[in-house]
Amino acid sequence: MLNTGFSEITQERLNYNDNGFWYCEIAVTYNCNFSCTYCNKLKSEINYNNICEFILNNKNTLHHIQLTGGEPTLYPKLKQLCDFIKKQNIKLGLSTNGSADFEFYKSLNIDMFSISLDDYDIDILKTRGYKNIYKIFTNIIKLSKINYVNIGLVIDNINVNRINDIITYILAMGVNDIKLSINTKDEVFPKFCNINFNKYPILNYRINRFKQGLTMRGLSYNDSSKCYLVKNDISIVGNYHYPCLVYARENGNPIGLLKNNIYQDRLNWFNNHNSNNDIICKKYCMDFKCEFNNEKYKLENKL
Repeated sequence: MLNTGFSEITQERLNYNDNGFWYCEIAVTYNCNFSCTYCNKLKSEINYNNICEFILNNKNTLHHIQLTGGEPTLYPKLKQLCDFIKKQNIKLGLSTNGSADFEFYKSLNIDMFSISLDDYDIDILKTRGYKNIYKIFTNIIKLSKINYVNIGLVIDNINVNRINDIITYILAMGVNDIKLSINTKDEVFPKFCNINFNKYPILNYRINRFKQGLTMRGLSYNDSSKCYLVKNDISIVGNYHYPCLVYARENGNPIGLLKNNIYQDRLNWFNNHNSNNDIICKKYCMDFKCEFNNEKYKLENKL
């Protein structure tokens, strides 16, 4: 199994068969201080006590929790929640727009930051809905010196013709990797220069796919119709759990409430769900998740 940099795509994950959650995404708040045009906003905020109870009940299997939003630094109990998670010895990631104070970021004891940045042009970033732009640049540079930092870079009609220059600019800030994605509203197809990005596994993975003419979203005819990840990954929005955050952002129905029979609810969903018959999965499933499910299908069926 190739190491692509994504937590789902590893041999260890592929061989994991325990009845428990490995990876958890939590949208802690719907609030955001930016107004990015491509954002599919969520509409709920978590209940702190319910989330802590869930984490305690699953701490023996959870390897990684990723906090997101909205903008998670606007969640009033973020520091309290981060401290609680770290006490359980669980790897902790934060997806943020990078606009909070640097000292606040340092105080959270985060293992890995994922920071959104779609351009280097200040004026363009302002029109995109960004604020405190120089502060974001400074935070990225400073955090990259003391933490793992990857950049979430959305490609659209505005930046697609400058994407190579933007990547070069961001890498010069000292980040560990770049997670490219395509704006679902524009669906552009970028072209890349012949630079070796082997040092950056996530960036390299996506660029190689694009160079082969492959998209990053959607199921093909040959992809598995079963989502094996749903059994060991969980995405939480408000008081509900979803197959993944993409499913929640595209207005899909939740699997169920965050209550005692969560794992059984997800197993039932897995057993009864055909991804090829689900318009959200069919159109928006991510490439690395498709690859994982394909490999897991082969392993489960001894192909």
